[in-house]
Amino acid sequence: MTQQTGPILLATDLSARGDRALDRALQLTKELNTKLIVLHVMESHATPARLTTPVWRRLSSDHKSLAERELAEDLSAADVPSEVVVVSGDPLTRIMETADSYGCSLIVTGIARDETLGRLLLGTTVEKLARQARQPVLVVKTRPRKPYRDVLVATDFSPGSRQALRAALQLVPNANLTLFHAYDVPFQGKSVPDDAVTRSFYKGAEQSAQEFTAQTPELAGLTPPKVVLEPGQPETVLSEYSFNHRSDLVVTGTHGRTGILRTAIGSVAERLLESLPSDVLIVRLIDGE
Repeated sequence: MTQQTGPILLATDLSARGDRALDRALQLTKELNTKLIVLHVMESHATPARLTTPVWRRLSSDHKSLAERELAEDLSAADVPSEVVVVSGDPLTRIMETADSYGCSLIVTGIARDETLGRLLLGTTVEKLARQARQPVLVVKTRPRKPYRDVLVATDFSPGSRQALRAALQLVPNANLTLFHAYDVPFQGKSVPDDAVTRSFYKGAEQSAQEFTAQTPELAGLTPPKVVLEPGQPETVLSEYSFNHRSDLVVTGTHGRTGILRTAIGSVAERLLESLPSDVLIVRLIDGE
């Protein structure tokens, strides 16, 4: 059994929607034979109570002890080594500090949603985590009915893409891998590119894919990944492919040459998190790795 290089950190706001992330974190902890650190951050300047806030948080002044009790009960039946951490402060700062201090190799979180307003509540924190955390960030959106198997890795054949692929192989060692590349076919003037132009861009992407896989030693000895090359905007064609092929997990880097794999993922990442039906693993490029 492959083991993570460090524990898994689950960052939870204790909302009902966060149960999906908890269940997935527990499943991964068992699969990877590691430890689960469950972190809840009490914000120093909490926002006023809202409909999505649990009753026990609205009615109790002793948030810390109640949060610890709630999490201990959630973990009581889980057959995995675990530790509960409840701290105060800025969520982003505390999540990264805890992940580093425990030597965690993965951060797992969910996306809480204010259904009344129809907007993401934790989107900003998740986006900042993806840009700043050293560890890959797994954003859980779906109910974990089964282990990850069909994994879709978005790639632009850059070093950041290779790190994303390595993270996918570490998290899901027995994955059915698909490498997905969206390539741009520029318009010449206002005319639609002819078939010859389109084929030339496809051939270029195909050559890049062959070089990328050949230069990724972690793929040696494994079943070669399926390679899918499609023209268009990455966040659009990737979402369509993921939906049509029912991918369990989509993996993407934050650094690269084009599209969603760029230094400031910003609004593209938010659109990706919104549009993808599957869970998303976001891997930041660490220089020198």
